[in-house]
Amino acid sequence: MTQTDFLRFRQIHLDFHTSEAIGGIGAAFNAEAWAEQLVAAPVDSITCFARCHHGWIYYDTQKHPERRHPHLERNLLVEQINVAHAAGIRVPVYTTVMWDHYTAEQHPEWLQMDETGRVIGTPPFEAGFYRKLCLNSPYIDFLKDHVR
Repeated sequence: MTQTDFLRFRQIHLDFHTSEAIGGIGAAFNAEAWAEQLVAAPVDSITCFARCHHGWIYYDTQKHPERRHPHLERNLLVEQINVAHAAGIRVPVYTTVMWDHYTAEQHPEWLQMDETGRVIGTPPFEAGFYRKLCLNSPYIDFLKDHVR
């Protein structure tokens, strides 16, 4: 393996955090046109999302169907991976770890707290959703199951 094979020079991190208030997720996605643009760029690697900070999953999940984005009508992540791989482009997959609004709402007992017992991150009932999940809680079991 040469240095240029090992080190990717044209890397994109597709930052894709989409709330449940947004409809039509991936509805207009054209896999072939997307791959053509990546090749023309010329992109070596593009990071695509499995799960975002809102807690939504962007593929057809059998393990956690309740977490699939409510407005996603297609198997978006798998389509992205397949067409990129066919074009010789690597696709690292992103999943959120410490920030997950869905999980924070469903399991407030899994949130990190400071030494006074206050939740770390955006306080409840304030704008924003960045409350940190504690990896020293049952959340770690969900996370391990999710990435398997």
